Amino acid sequence: MVVFFRLALLALLLNSVAFHSQAEADFTIIYAAEMAEADHPVANYAQLATLLAQYRKTNTPTFFLFGGGSIGPSPLGFFDRGAHVIDILNALSPDAMSVSHRDFAYFSEELSQRAYEAAFPLVLSNLYDPMTEGNLDGLVNSILVQRGERKLGIIALVAPYVVQQYSLDRLQIQPAEQAVVRQARKLKAQGADVVVLMHTTEHDFLPGLLAEGVIQLAFRNNYDSQQLLPDQPEIILQQQLHQAVVVNVSLSTDHHISALNTRYVDLAQLSPDPAVTRQIQNHSNRLQLLLREPLGKSVVSFTTRRDEVRNRENAFANFVTDTLKNYTGAKLAFINSGTIRGVRDYPAGTILTRGDILAELPFRNTPVLLELSGQDLINIFEHGLTGLDNQRGFFLHSSGFTLQFDSRAAAGNRIVQLLVNGKPVVGERMYEVATLQYLADGGDGFAILNQRSKLNFFNPNDRNIADIVAAAIKNQQHITLQTDNRLQDVSQRSQP
Repeated sequence: MVVFFRLALLALLLNSVAFHSQAEADFTIIYAAEMAEADHPVANYAQLATLLAQYRKTNTPTFFLFGGGSIGPSPLGFFDRGAHVIDILNALSPDAMSVSHRDFAYFSEELSQRAYEAAFPLVLSNLYDPMTEGNLDGLVNSILVQRGERKLGIIALVAPYVVQQYSLDRLQIQPAEQAVVRQARKLKAQGADVVVLMHTTEHDFLPGLLAEGVIQLAFRNNYDSQQLLPDQPEIILQQQLHQAVVVNVSLSTDHHISALNTRYVDLAQLSPDPAVTRQIQNHSNRLQLLLREPLGKSVVSFTTRRDEVRNRENAFANFVTDTLKNYTGAKLAFINSGTIRGVRDYPAGTILTRGDILAELPFRNTPVLLELSGQDLINIFEHGLTGLDNQRGFFLHSSGFTLQFDSRAAAGNRIVQLLVNGKPVVGERMYEVATLQYLADGGDGFAILNQRSKLNFFNPNDRNIADIVAAAIKNQQHITLQTDNRLQDVSQRSQP
C-alpha cells in the first residue's frame, strides 16, 4: 500500500511539473506524424485527441503541428486514397500539416484533392509545379498561424528523392536551404514570433540557420535513429511511432527562445477520445466485411519484416512475382521490395484474409508488360542492388531470373551473374517482362523503364496487384510459400 501511494504521488508530481512548465511557457507545440493506420490497435488518433484536449483546456496557447506521412499507404487508403485520414484530422484541428514523401503515395492529383478536403493548411516549401507556376494545387509554401497573441510561422521540406520514388516527373524539388530562407523572411515580415521547420531528412545547414535565427525550431521523425548532426535542443526528433512530442516554449522580450521544455508522450498510455474512436470505427466498419474475407491458408510460416524483404530473397515476394508473371503470361517478372509493406510474421496455418493482402500490398499498383533488352535487365537489377545500402525499397524481387550478387561490392558493380530461365542474359536480346505500373513509370529511379515499349497481354491490365494476389490465394486455397535461391548473395558464402 505504501509503495502504491508513493507511485501515485510520483505520477502526480510529474504531471504537475509538466503542466507547471506549460503554465510558465509562452506557448506549447504538440507534434505528431506518420499515423497512416488510423485504426491502429496500439495507439491512434483517438489517443492523440485526448492529449490535445488536455493542453487546449489550459490558458497557454497550444499549437498542433502534424508532420504528415499518413495519407498513404494503408489498407483503408487503398480504397479512398487517404480521405479518411483527412476526415479524422479535421476533427483534431491541426494548425498545419507538413507534406511528407509518403503523402504522395497515391500521386499528386490525389494529394491535391486531399488538400481541398482538409480544413487546415497542407504546407510544403520546396516544391514547384510548372503547371501552376507555383506549388502543387492546394498546397501552401508556408503559413502564419496565431493562437492568442502568439504567431507561429510554419515551413516544411520534402526530400528530393520523392520525385523518383513516386515518379512525379512533372514536379520539381527546389534547393532546401534557399526555400527555408525565402519563406522564413516572408513569415517574419508578417510578424511571426517563431519560425518552425518540419522535415523528414537531415540537413547539414540547419545548425547554421538556427544559430543565425533564420528559424528557431525544427521537428523531424527519426524512427531509424540515423542521426548525423550533433544533438541540439532546437532540433526536436520524434523517436518512435505512436509517440507525440510536447514542447513548451518561453520567449525573451526580443522574441528569442529563452527556454525549451520537451516531453515525449507515449500515446498508448492515454485513454482514447470516445468521439474520435467512433469516427475511426465508422470508417473501419465500411470495409471490415471485405477485409475479413478469408482467402486461403498458408501451409508454412513466412515473414514480411522489412529487413527480410529489402535485403534478401523472400518467400512472400516470390509468390507475388510468380503470380504477376502468371497473370500476364510473361516468362519473367520483377517488383520493387518497397511494394511489400506488411512488416509481419505469419505462423504456419495462418488463414490469410483480404485485409492481410491489402496490408502487404497497399499501393494501387497495376501490372504492365514491357519489352526490355538484356542490357536493360542488367542495368535494372544493378540499380535495384543499390537498395541494399539504405533499405529504401529499390531492391528487386523476381520470377524467372536467377541473380547472383555481391552485397559487399561497390554499388554499380554488384551483379556476379544474371540468368534468365536458367541461361545467361544476352545483352542484345529482347525479353518480355512483367512489372508494376509504378516501376514502368520510372518510380524508385528506374527511369529507363519509362522509355521502353509496353505490350498487351490477355488479362485486364487495370487490376491491382493486391487483387491479383488475393485471387491467386483464393484459387489455390492452400499455399506453400518458399524460397528457391533465385536471389543469391555470394558474399554470404565466405562468412563463418
